[in-house]
Amino acid sequence: MKPQAYFLILFLFPVLAQSQSYSNTVSVNAGIFGEGYGGEITYNTNLSQITFTQIGLDVSMATFNFEKTSVPYSSFTVSYSYFLTVYSRNRKMQSLSIGGGGIAGYELVNNGNGDISNIVSLDGNSKFIYGGMATIDLDIIVSEHISFVVKSSQFYHVNSDFGKFTNFSGVGLRYYFNL
Repeated sequence: MKPQAYFLILFLFPVLAQSQSYSNTVSVNAGIFGEGYGGEITYNTNLSQITFTQIGLDVSMATFNFEKTSVPYSSFTVSYSYFLTVYSRNRKMQSLSIGGGGIAGYELVNNGNGDISNIVSLDGNSKFIYGGMATIDLDIIVSEHISFVVKSSQFYHVNSDFGKFTNFSGVGLRYYFNL
């Protein structure tokens, strides 16, 4: 082989290898969030073939019912999680990942109106909330850049008035970037 051929192979191999790996993804999911509904937008960065990190923005809207009183509340949170792919098949066309991480955000009670004094279990104040989360994520590739996502996350809000544990189960689409 000529030296120019070696140079060409060494030059093109990293370009080919880079074009066949997906480094980042963005997904949009909607579904049931606790006793209400909600959605999330996530950004994933692959660390290896089987690990990735995820930054997520979650929004939920629900109503807390106590006797004859209904109190609307919302949460706006940001999460950071680490995931491990535990099962994949068909050349990674379907993969199942589990992850966990931390969460922090804001809980808006009664649209900002603090007058809910007739409910003993609530302090009626909007506040900063924080905690942890665990997630299971099923990714089904449908094209080179798009996949269908089914996920379920269990949030633990340490200081929420509306339940320490809140589940989000939803579906969405994920877009794969080629970098």
